[in-house]
Amino acid sequence: MAQLSAPAKKKSLYRVAVIGCGKIGALFEAEPKREKPASHAGTVMAHDRTELAALVDTNTKNLTAARKLFPRAASYTSLTECLKSEQLDVVIIATPPAARLALLKECARFGIPMVVCEKPLARNVKEAKQMEAIVAKSGMTFVLNYQRRFSPLFARLRSDIKKIKLGKIQQVTCYYSNGLHSNGGHIINSLLYVLGDDIVSAVGFENAMNKTHPTGDPNRDALLTTKKGAKIVLQSLDQKEYGIHDIRIFGTKGSVVLTDYGMTLIETPARPSRFAEVRQLDASKERSVHKPLSATKDALAEVIDCYEKRRVPESSAGSGVATLKVLDALSKSAKSGGKEIAVR
Repeated sequence: MAQLSAPAKKKSLYRVAVIGCGKIGALFEAEPKREKPASHAGTVMAHDRTELAALVDTNTKNLTAARKLFPRAASYTSLTECLKSEQLDVVIIATPPAARLALLKECARFGIPMVVCEKPLARNVKEAKQMEAIVAKSGMTFVLNYQRRFSPLFARLRSDIKKIKLGKIQQVTCYYSNGLHSNGGHIINSLLYVLGDDIVSAVGFENAMNKTHPTGDPNRDALLTTKKGAKIVLQSLDQKEYGIHDIRIFGTKGSVVLTDYGMTLIETPARPSRFAEVRQLDASKERSVHKPLSATKDALAEVIDCYEKRRVPESSAGSGVATLKVLDALSKSAKSGGKEIAVR
């Protein structure tokens, strides 16, 4: 990997291409109820250090719709043609996972210095490891868009757990919706980040009740075990009823809840109770903090800051590989009828 000591030369304006003009790439910008910017293209337009140079998609319907939203950007159906024609500083890969390995190879071949990639990193661990190797060899600054790694609430919780302010972690209960790899991966990636602990085994279960999910990405429930012995219960809900991303962590000194898609943190310490030799959570000292979280803004800011300061991103290709290892083990277990699978 390239040296991270000397800072990169700053540019007043970075030229960006968005590859994949579906919902998160561009089309969420057209939804009136979504907070703006709501897409990667909208984020590039809103950032004072970037300009949207190009839109790329093999789906001409999506590309046409995106061009109406962002008419000043050039449009291409081929990334190679875009890279040949445009002088780019940043490429944002917002395609389905199957296309990402080949697209990253092209970015490396053309020497693109900064890449933001949507999650999950790839279809499977094998492809993810190949992408990690490409990033390391090319020296590009690469940020995987698991956006909760950029949240001050998650960073604060990570610090508190590291300092043992919650005591020893005993149990973690999590809820997600709309596909294990699509949204359940956010939970796994967040846990690996805040717990600072590896997940070493998975027992997975099919959840046929929750039928709302992307094609080929069913909802699965699980019991996971960390290296330090904490137990994690992962449960899915049907997104047709409502979406959710909740994590509740129980330590020996109290509990923490991350709710509202990770935008609200609720801390409750433990205290002695009226029952002899028993402690309980102290609701009178419960504290709640709210911080907005963007689906796209922080990843762009992160890649530019990491590139200019030559620091390692909080959300790297390596964290994407680690997340997929857990997801793959969980899925293998569910397909086997609940056999415990080691995460390797």
